[in-house]
Amino acid sequence: MEFMKKVEEISKKVGDTATTTYNTVADKSGKLIEETKLKIAISDKETDIDEIYEEIGKAVYNAYKAGEDVGKEFTKQGKKIDRLNEEIKEMNKKILFNKNLRVCESCGETIPLLSKFCTNCGEKQKVVKFKEEKKVIKKEEVEVEKVCPECGEVCEPTVKFCNKCGHKF
Repeated sequence: MEFMKKVEEISKKVGDTATTTYNTVADKSGKLIEETKLKIAISDKETDIDEIYEEIGKAVYNAYKAGEDVGKEFTKQGKKIDRLNEEIKEMNKKILFNKNLRVCESCGETIPLLSKFCTNCGEKQKVVKFKEEKKVIKKEEVEVEKVCPECGEVCEPTVKFCNKCGHKF
């Protein structure tokens, strides 16, 4: 019988310890879940604030673009945005150029690089002028073709004048 009492006491202690441990873990888990929920809510609120900041910035920039006085600092920032937008525009032009494309200045449609008229609106296009690159040709290299910097015509390497516009190479 004495042995059974000892087993009961040990079982009671183990049960109490297990209950206490479970309650502690449950309490900590509940607090951790609550903390996570609060952190998510805080993050959502910070995102809302960032969106409001962005809206304020866009409103100030639009006022700047409309010619309104937005103050020295905002004008300075507006000019930075203008500069970055211009750089982006030039990079997009280079991307199109590498694909033998360009944008119609009248309607904004993407058209073939050498088009004389827009295929979308029919507007006459400016002639694309190419910069003539000077290249040192090694003896073993053979020039395959010439591209006219005036009209973009691809000519034989031996010609002295463009066969389309008469440009002297």
